[in-house]
Amino acid sequence: MDRRQILRFGAALTTLPLTGCGASAPMPQPAPTTGTAPPAGEKAAVVAPEPAATADNSPPPPEDKGADAAAAPAKEEPPQVSFTRVIGRVGRNHGHVLTVTLADVMAGAEKTYDLKGNSGHTHAVTLSADDMKSLQEGKIVRAKSTTYGHAHYVLVRCAPAEDPPEWVSVVKFSSSGKDEHEIVVTAEDMAAKVEKTYDLQGLTGHNHQVTLTAADFDHLLKGGPVTHPTTRTPGDLHLHTVTIEYRVKTAKT
Repeated sequence: MDRRQILRFGAALTTLPLTGCGASAPMPQPAPTTGTAPPAGEKAAVVAPEPAATADNSPPPPEDKGADAAAAPAKEEPPQVSFTRVIGRVGRNHGHVLTVTLADVMAGAEKTYDLKGNSGHTHAVTLSADDMKSLQEGKIVRAKSTTYGHAHYVLVRCAPAEDPPEWVSVVKFSSSGKDEHEIVVTAEDMAAKVEKTYDLQGLTGHNHQVTLTAADFDHLLKGGPVTHPTTRTPGDLHLHTVTIEYRVKTAKT
C-alpha cells in the first residue's frame, strides 16, 4: 500500500461513529411530551405529577387535611334560650308587684316598671339595656326602686318552666336583724358534705357570706341546727348570726 492509499484509509476511519464493542450507534430519542406544544409566545401549562404508587400497587393514601380543618374556626351557634318566664321579687314587700315579661327582656330596651300592685302608694324601678342583656344571659339583676318615704330592693331573673335543682334550697334559714338575706343549700351540697362558702345577699342591697364545713353538713343531716356569724360588710362592718336547719326529714316507716 503506497502513501496515498494509507492517507485515504485513515480519512475514512475518522468519519465512523465511536461505539462500544460490537454495538451500533444509538438513535437519538425525542423528549417526552404531555400534549401538544403551545403556540409561540405562550407558556406551557404545568401538569401536577401523579402520586406515586405504593410497593403493593395499592392506591396512595388520601391527602391529610387535618391541619387545615383544625385551623378553620368552628361556626358559632346562637345560644339556645330555654327561659319561659321572668321572676320579679320585691324586698320588704307590702303589696307591691313587679311584672317583667319575657318579651321585654328579649327586646333588650330600657324600661321602667310601676310597682304599685295593691299597695296604697307607688314606686318605680328601671331596668337598663345592660340589665336586659344580663337577664338574657341567665344572670340575677338587682335594682333599687324610687323612694316614697322608703324604697325597696328588687330581684329579677329569667327562668325555665321549673326551677332547676341548683336553685332549690333544702334548708330552713333564719338571720338576726331585719335584712332579707337568703341562702341556697342544695340537695347535692348535702349529699357531697364538702366545705362550701355561700353568698347570702337575697333581697338586700349588700352581701354577706357564711361557710359550712363537712362537720356542719354531718350535723345538719343528723337533725341538728347549725349557727354561725356571717362575714362583715366592707362599708358599715355589721354582720348577722344565721341559723340553718335541714328541713328534709327521713320519712318514718
